[in-house]
Amino acid sequence: MNNKDEMLRPRRDEERKNVGATIYRLPYAEAEQTEKKKKTFRFTFPRPRWVKKTRNLVVAIVLGVTVLGAGAWAGSEWFGTPAVTGQTVVQEIRDLSYLTTAEAVMMTTLEGEDAYRIYNIELPGTKRFFHIDVPAKVLVGIDLKKVSPSDIAIDKQSKQITITLPRADFLQEPNIDIDKVKAFSDEEIFRKGMTPEEQREFLTQAREQLRQEAKESGILQTAEDRAVRVLQQIYKPVGYSVNVAFK
Repeated sequence: MNNKDEMLRPRRDEERKNVGATIYRLPYAEAEQTEKKKKTFRFTFPRPRWVKKTRNLVVAIVLGVTVLGAGAWAGSEWFGTPAVTGQTVVQEIRDLSYLTTAEAVMMTTLEGEDAYRIYNIELPGTKRFFHIDVPAKVLVGIDLKKVSPSDIAIDKQSKQITITLPRADFLQEPNIDIDKVKAFSDEEIFRKGMTPEEQREFLTQAREQLRQEAKESGILQTAEDRAVRVLQQIYKPVGYSVNVAFK
């Protein structure tokens, strides 16, 4: 037994050495595999296609703007700025016609009392009290077709246009909404209701009252202010300032 053990001992030692050698190689082998794995995580990022397309698009836009700008400049040089004359100004103003208008919805009230009289003596039992609410639309503006070349003065050096306009006025009679008129009356025993003729007289009186109240409300001034703003905006693109006077 001892001789056998002694004979087998060198082989065991050699196997242990081999086993030990194999064991100590493992960490280095893993390190090599780790290094190989690290290499696999090295990515390269190619330039996206849309970046190239965007760059081409920007270049195309810049070129397009340049071409348009050159075309606009060439067009202005070729055609030139339209001439501003008294006749052209008059025509442009007349084309506006009644655009410079102002509209208002109003309500006026007629209220009072009356009675039949003979020789300025009130007849008993004929007194009447009335209250009438009259709604209407009022349209005012400037009749620009009345403007003539003599109303236009052009200073080309200072680029100023002076225009004399007629005053704003009523473009039509106040439009009374008959269906919404409310009338209240209280008659004594010998007094009848409103006759058709009396109704027409009240409506005529209401129109005159509406015109007066519209003037006091400032609607005519509103129409004139609007006309000034419109004319100033028309000639601003060609570099002219507009002064407006009223006659």
